[in-house]
Amino acid sequence: MEYGSPVEVVQKIAAAIGIGRAEAKAMLMDAGNRAALSLGLGYNPISVSEKGARATDFAGLIRLAPSLELEVAPKFLGLDELDARWREDFFFLSTLSRHGRLLASERLLASGGTPRDLATLVARSLTGMYADLKRRPLRSYRRVREVDFYIDGDPDPVDLVLPSSEGFEQEVIRFDRWNSWNADIMGAAKALLPEVRDPTVVGSLVRLIEELSPQRGATSRRRPIPSRHQAWQPLHSLSLDVLDGLGLSYQQGRAHAPGYLVTTWRVWEDLLTVAARLGFGASVVMSQKGFLLGTKTRPSTGAVTPVSVYPDCVIESDGLRPRILLDAKYKGHVEKGRLRISESDVYEALAFAKAAAATKVVLAYPAQPRGALQETGACTIFERVQVDAVQIVGMQIEVRGISSRGALKRFSSFLADAVSHAFIY
Repeated sequence: MEYGSPVEVVQKIAAAIGIGRAEAKAMLMDAGNRAALSLGLGYNPISVSEKGARATDFAGLIRLAPSLELEVAPKFLGLDELDARWREDFFFLSTLSRHGRLLASERLLASGGTPRDLATLVARSLTGMYADLKRRPLRSYRRVREVDFYIDGDPDPVDLVLPSSEGFEQEVIRFDRWNSWNADIMGAAKALLPEVRDPTVVGSLVRLIEELSPQRGATSRRRPIPSRHQAWQPLHSLSLDVLDGLGLSYQQGRAHAPGYLVTTWRVWEDLLTVAARLGFGASVVMSQKGFLLGTKTRPSTGAVTPVSVYPDCVIESDGLRPRILLDAKYKGHVEKGRLRISESDVYEALAFAKAAAATKVVLAYPAQPRGALQETGACTIFERVQVDAVQIVGMQIEVRGISSRGALKRFSSFLADAVSHAFIY
């Protein structure tokens, strides 16, 4: 488990594939280097000492050998002995992080009573993107052989003299929607159809399938879309991920090389952003908005440059609720078994408050998987800090079970309610 105690896995690797400890250790370190390269980390996130191996700042599945894979669970989900469903939760969060901006778009808020399960969110996004793009169809040229008395292509000279009873066999160039990209989009819609229960979304998926039919089977190939149709690229990428599984249901042995890795702090930040937009409404939540804190001057040149800060979410006032800053924190709130806000987090929160002209700041941490499983989205305030007029609240949130149906909606509702009532007025 990420940030957990060192685990003796080197010996297990060596025994599993029949190699020595030194070779097993080298294999483990190589996996860490590949993870660092994939995630853009400047260091190896896997360390090996006499006490064992330890992983930091990433989670996922990475191949060590043709028949051996390494699983690293996020620190807020735990392992099998704590939560047997952690893999489903992990794949759900990974998918949500990758496509969070699509899933938190305005069109998703049209039906407030709709369960916010992942299949419905993805299907709603897929059909919404298709509706925006279908006026400029994704068409391409293709060669086909047809038989007709009407000459529209290049017939064989012999067929001109001796035509068949059905006409002249000829090669015709067609410019239409019959291509692999549309086949992938239609295949994704068909894959989502059994997972979605919302009648409106089901109807949208059926219309998409009817409009793109007929097609060959989905290819799932990463063939680039022509530049004239680049607007279709996000939809096609999402469709390929749906065809690859998209974390809708994790199946042991289905996810493998080269690996499925995420930077865990980014996943947590994206989850909070999506949940805040669903809970408060996208129109009042600004993500990563920059605020000017001050300036810095270089004495040698006299150059003055601005110093800006970027809180993760700014929740604007609705007339009754003041402006609230919500910032995702991933590590450092447990010290010697006690929950606390670190001094560095307090200083950063004060900088955010000053720059954004706000007096209310929530620092949100993922709850650690200890003790009994709480309801998904349950929020617990563990510390308050008051500096002049600025109130800083430390809050931890239960994430386990996020992949279950309707859990994202509950998570969003609990978050909005807890943040709105976190302060003393």
